[in-house]
Amino acid sequence: MNVSKTELTALLKQVFEGLGFHSGEDESAAKMIVWAEMSGLEGVRDLNRSLPHLMKHKSPPLQYVAEDDVHAVIDARNGSALNCADVAVNLAYAKALARGFSSVTLLNCHTRKLLIKAIMDCGRRGMARLMYWRDANDPAIEYVVSIAPGACADGLPRYTVNRVQQQGNIDDADRQSLTIHCATEWQQLEKYQSSFFSQSREQLSVIEPEALRDNYRSALHQGLPIEETLWEHLQELALIVLVESSEQSRMGAGA
Repeated sequence: MNVSKTELTALLKQVFEGLGFHSGEDESAAKMIVWAEMSGLEGVRDLNRSLPHLMKHKSPPLQYVAEDDVHAVIDARNGSALNCADVAVNLAYAKALARGFSSVTLLNCHTRKLLIKAIMDCGRRGMARLMYWRDANDPAIEYVVSIAPGACADGLPRYTVNRVQQQGNIDDADRQSLTIHCATEWQQLEKYQSSFFSQSREQLSVIEPEALRDNYRSALHQGLPIEETLWEHLQELALIVLVESSEQSRMGAGA
C-alpha cells in the first residue's frame, strides 16, 4: 500500500507519543523517519527494526560523560537517536558558534542514521557539518555524512559508506557511538577530515545530494510504499494515545 507524507507523519507522531516521547520529541522523531524514507534512506525499515527496543525500553535520561568548551561526550544509555537528536545537534551548534569548531560524541546510541535530518536542519543555520559512525556489528563499515554550508540551496548531505581496516578491541560503547562535528568554516572540517580519516578506505557507495532530492520529490508525487502489516501495527500503537485521550476527556466532561 501507498501512503502520503502527511499520513505517515501524523501516524508516527501518535505512535511516539504513545511510546512515551516528550512533547516536541514525538514530532521531531516522526519527521526524521519520514524524511529518511522519502529520501531513499529506508527510514521506515530502520523504525521497524527498532520498534521492539522502543516498546520494551523507556528512553533513559542522557548522561554527560565529559565536556569542555569545544568537546562533549554524552551517553545515550542504550537509547535511540530519535530521543536525543535535538540535544546532541543543538549542543554541537552552540559550541561551534562560540568557538568556531565543536565535537559531540554519543555513546550507546541506536538508529543513528535517522539523525541525518537533524544534522541537515542544523546546516540551515550556516554551519558546516560532519557526522560519522561505524556499524555496530561490523566496525569495518563506516558511514559518513558531510554538508558544506551553501553546498546546495536545501542543505542536503553527501552520504558515504566506506570499508576500513578491521579494528580490534572495540568495546560496546564504541560500537554504538556516533560523532558530530560542526564548524563555522568548511575549511576547518576539511582539515580535520583529512587528518582523522587518514586510514585507507574503500568507498562502497555514495549518495549525492541530487539523488536525495530526486527521491524526495518522487515520493511527494507517488507516495510512500509501506507493508500493510506494519501500517496496521503502527495504527495499533497509535491507539494507545487515542484511548488515553478519550479516558481523560470523559473524566473532565461536565467539570
